[in-house]
Amino acid sequence: MRRATLIVALLAGSGAARAAPPDALRAAFPDAERFDPTDVLLSDEMAKRLDDLARSRIPERMVTFYAARRGDAVLGYAVLQSHVVRTKRETLLLAFEPDGRIRKIVVLSFLEPPEYKPSERWLGQFDGKGPADRLAVGDDLAAISGSTLSARGVAEQSRWLLQALQMARREGRVP
Repeated sequence: MRRATLIVALLAGSGAARAAPPDALRAAFPDAERFDPTDVLLSDEMAKRLDDLARSRIPERMVTFYAARRGDAVLGYAVLQSHVVRTKRETLLLAFEPDGRIRKIVVLSFLEPPEYKPSERWLGQFDGKGPADRLAVGDDLAAISGSTLSARGVAEQSRWLLQALQMARREGRVP
């Protein structure tokens, strides 16, 4: 089974992310003392509910959420996600606030031509968005001229991962 997190590409090591989280996690949560990973295996029923809630195809059944902690307090959550944009992969870090709203999205790896890469300014539209937001390009997210597939890819990944985190929190699967 493939993992939703593409840690191998980021760390070039097997299982190293559990012992030493990537710098990207530290950058998203600079006050965190540690990052506790939790694997969430999506059942067929959960995947179907997520598919309906997020209005997107659920590409993975295993998602690893990292709880950023300082002492016993949860500062937020993060997930590393990789997907194909056109013909090549993009890897994103999605950081979430403790209440589950999107804190920040960072492109960690983008193998398509650089002119198709979403800018930090465009990604900033996601900051503060939550499960009630539509997260649709051309609706509550601006389109990127010439980068439609990139924009749609980030929006789709954001929608399903935001909903997956909400579902996992409701079910007590993540702290």
